[in-house]
Formats: sequence, C-alpha cells, structure tokens
Amino acid sequence: MATHKTKEYLLTDGQVVTCRQVAKEIKISESAARNRLNRTDDPKKVFAPYSVKNGGQERVHDRKKQQKDKERELMNLALKHI
Repeated sequence: MATHKTKEYLLTDGQVVTCRQVAKEIKISESAARNRLNRTDDPKKVFAPYSVKNGGQERVHDRKKQQKDKERELMNLALKHI
C-alpha cells in the first residue's frame, strides 16, 4: 500500500511545519490550519490564537453548550412561575 506524502510548509523563521501540527498546536481544524499556511508564511499569523472576533465561527461544542445553557435558563424561569 502506498503512503501519502504530507505537505510541509516552510515559515519565514526557518521552521518546517505541517497543517496537522499547526491544527494541534492552536486547536483548530486541519482545513483552517491549511488555509492559514496557504495564505501566509509568517509564524505570528499562522500560530495566532483562534478568535471569534476575527471573523471565525464559534466551535460546534461551544455553540451547543450555549444553546443548552439558554434552554436550562428558560426552563428554570418557567419552573419558578408554576
């Protein structure tokens, strides 16, 4: 069985990284890491922390947690008035 060649990216500080390494480091998806690496080779921008304020979406886990918290809050409010 043939092995897949993993693409390595050279950053301006001489660091050689893969999208999987970047994704693990800053806890983003591999496709998001690949997009960062395709856009720039500046390590500060590649390893910048994930931020919703910069146009990113909230992670699915965070969205579901927010929704559950809101539902609990509404349920508690409804139960108080019974």
